[in-house]
Amino acid sequence: MPAYNEEENLRTTVEDFLGTLAGMEHRIVVVNDGSPDGTGRVLDELAELYPGRVLAVHHQFNQGYGAAVRTGIATALDQTDMRRILLTDSDGQFRADDLLTFLQVQRDERADGVIGYRKHRADPAMRKVNAWIWTQLSRVLLRTRSRDVDCAYKLLDRKLLDDLTLTGEAAAISPELLAKIGAGHTRIVEHPVNHYPRQHGHQTGASIRVILRSLTSLAGVYRDLVRDGLKWRRTRRALTPADPLLAVVTGLAAVLSVVAAVYYFNQGVVLSYKDAVSHVLIAARVVDSPTAGVAQLGGVWLPLPHVLAVPLVWIEFFYTTGLASSIGSMISFVITVRYLYKITDGMAGTRWAGVAAAAVFALNTNALYLQATPMTESLLFACIAGAVYHLQEWCRTGRYGQIALSSMWTVLATLTRYEGWVLCLAVTCVVGYTALRRWRGYTHIEANLIFFSVIAYSGIAAWCGWNWIIFGHPLYWQVGEYAKPSLWVTDGDQTVGDLVVSAQTYLIAMADDIGYVTLGLAALGVVLYFARHRIHAATLAPYALLGFLPFYIFTLYAGQRPLHVAEIHGDLYNVRFGMVMALGAAVFAGFLVAYVKQARPFLAVAVAATVLAVPGTKTLEEPVAYLNSPGGRIDVGSATWLKENYDGGRVLMQNFGNELVTFQSQLPLGEIIYEGSFRMWEPALEDPVTSKVRWIYMRSSKGSEDGVYKSLHGTPVLNENYQLLYQDADRLIYRAIRTEPVR
Repeated sequence: MPAYNEEENLRTTVEDFLGTLAGMEHRIVVVNDGSPDGTGRVLDELAELYPGRVLAVHHQFNQGYGAAVRTGIATALDQTDMRRILLTDSDGQFRADDLLTFLQVQRDERADGVIGYRKHRADPAMRKVNAWIWTQLSRVLLRTRSRDVDCAYKLLDRKLLDDLTLTGEAAAISPELLAKIGAGHTRIVEHPVNHYPRQHGHQTGASIRVILRSLTSLAGVYRDLVRDGLKWRRTRRALTPADPLLAVVTGLAAVLSVVAAVYYFNQGVVLSYKDAVSHVLIAARVVDSPTAGVAQLGGVWLPLPHVLAVPLVWIEFFYTTGLASSIGSMISFVITVRYLYKITDGMAGTRWAGVAAAAVFALNTNALYLQATPMTESLLFACIAGAVYHLQEWCRTGRYGQIALSSMWTVLATLTRYEGWVLCLAVTCVVGYTALRRWRGYTHIEANLIFFSVIAYSGIAAWCGWNWIIFGHPLYWQVGEYAKPSLWVTDGDQTVGDLVVSAQTYLIAMADDIGYVTLGLAALGVVLYFARHRIHAATLAPYALLGFLPFYIFTLYAGQRPLHVAEIHGDLYNVRFGMVMALGAAVFAGFLVAYVKQARPFLAVAVAATVLAVPGTKTLEEPVAYLNSPGGRIDVGSATWLKENYDGGRVLMQNFGNELVTFQSQLPLGEIIYEGSFRMWEPALEDPVTSKVRWIYMRSSKGSEDGVYKSLHGTPVLNENYQLLYQDADRLIYRAIRTEPVR
């Protein structure tokens, strides 16, 4: 029992235990921790009154709860031969009769220790809150499993304490003890213990000084556990990495990601893409919409990026800045850099090749800009890199854990962007070919393909099923009202039906995003890699990164995807599509380092050349050009007017094509009826008055009028009940004539 200023409680507490334990051999060790009151005097009286049963230990100065517990344990071990040791307090809040129950539980459970937890804690509310926070912190940091980590009622077998070194101060001693005795092959059980209100004195554990000391000590305990390998082995490996160069690359990538994000945020261009705004809106409408719920994820854009943003998007700051989605992009950027290093290291057999590949990608200004935005490319890149690396490891080792990891990254890619479906097909081909080359019969090939495909294709199956259930057609993502390629690809697009122009367009987009120098080095790297390995099963995986090239050329030719470059179309549109080839370009350009004897000097020159050769940040030029165009200025103008004049009430407004206005006007999403408002959109288009619509926003652009304009413009219900308040080249904003009270 530690004792500090317990003059009024000590005698009652000790004699309670003496009476209860009278029929069995026992010793009671009390440590007076430099108490300035009469605690020491009372303790000496008890030791004199009950010689051999009460052992008195005195600290000359107050050393804290942790030191008192350590002294008590040491005294019990050194001066007694008791097999079981109970750790408790001297403040009278625990009773001795619970010890009899604990002894029985220990025998019945054949446990090494019985740890108490207070089922009904007799403490003030604030102390209960502090204790809950402390318990959760200890569970997270030290992986203690106790539901009441600082409960001072612990019955332990002597062997648990014999060689145990404790260093925790103040309240940190208890979680340290639990963490260390639970680290070995021991059986520890929990059991409820009664807890009673303190009758005399006051508690010191809630003082700021004690709390700070406990937190500081807990951090030190965590450090020691990690150092000794008792907890958080992954953290220990991170602190002492097997590949220090990879650790440095990862750290630099993280720093670079944050610096770039801060720069682009300060420039005010993080949400320049209309699609970036749309991604944030989709996530926000899951939690804030007239018909909020998972159905707001829609059926056109794949759901994973929006699902990942939902936990943060409900916080206004993360929503208005786009950080709810940008954080995921930034993390994905770091993951991509790590995997590119590991892929190239595995290909070339030299870590400096990995460094070159990581640098070529990480220093690309287009990659840095996209990772600062809510766009979905960065997440896709991470999934692709992860899938290819683990596929490469499976091809090399044949371990099923690696193909399982590859399939998991693949399914995440298929739920991020449709390019992930191409990845899924490419990886399937590699798996099938590799299994074929390792011929062990058809059953072996079939088993490998099924093992990979059950997970990898589950995302595609789930998405088609989702579209079928929600929209009534499994291919709604392709044929739906807002998914048809004809919405973006015009009949006169030069790429449609012309394979040569399609190839030229995509090559120029790649050069705009990656640079001709990098592409040239990557092409040479592909040739050398093929010359060295041919189509060998163990080295086939990196080729999967090249599968996006024919895919994009075909989609341009078939009119499935629009992509404009200045040299052919006179403008930029979706030029970021070329960035998916940056992964393969970085890997194969980095592979060249393996062919240079003096790798480090070449590395610096090669990286500098490839980075400097990137012709600007085309992925940023494109959205900025739109914002500065007449259409962009009109969007901004109408959004600004709405932001200044909106005074409450429901708004009827199509989302498609008006995303920028919705976001920048800062209209409350819960008041906007749009095409995703279940069973509200169509009735509002027919009769906005009955639907209690106060504001109506419509786009009248010739040839691309929105649904609101087509349904209501010129109708009696609009002319008789709504007043036109704002009009520009092709935007009209109405408000109900009979206005409702402002809320």
